[in-house]
Amino acid sequence: MNQVVFRYRCRELDVKTITFIRATIADHYAKGRSHISRVLCKAWGWTQPNGKLKEYAARDLLLRLEENGFVELPPRLRPKNNLKLKSFDQIPLFIKSQLAGSVRDYDKPTIRSITSQNSYLWDYLVHHHHYLGLPKLVGDHLKHLLFVDAQVVGCLGWASAAWKVKDRDTFIG
Repeated sequence: MNQVVFRYRCRELDVKTITFIRATIADHYAKGRSHISRVLCKAWGWTQPNGKLKEYAARDLLLRLEENGFVELPPRLRPKNNLKLKSFDQIPLFIKSQLAGSVRDYDKPTIRSITSQNSYLWDYLVHHHHYLGLPKLVGDHLKHLLFVDAQVVGCLGWASAAWKVKDRDTFIG
């Protein structure tokens, strides 16, 4: 077995794997980093539970390898855009009226799941009303809207655990 020279998440990379990554970069250099990450994901069968390629993880792996001097990546084809702020110039349609009276005056609350296709209302409301603004939910996540009598009264969001939890992992063992 070859000696492990780099660890990323639970993946151990040996010299043979680094050589394969370098060859893949050389073969697809002109097509850019995203294309290279897709090629690596396909070669390794690196997919998420929903069947999509783990492109973000592969690109992050490539960046970590470059930072540590194992590979040289092609220059970016486009400027970095993952820090672009959303403006929310367009106000979505939703009922916005004062709720008053007793809980008994209203129907039972209902919760509706939000998909990526209809998440603008959730994003808009959290952006404008949460004290931290709109967070970037990474990994597996769920978004829901809470309604009372067809009026939004709450936004619920859950995301997977953080990547870097060294203290927790040390405590657990």
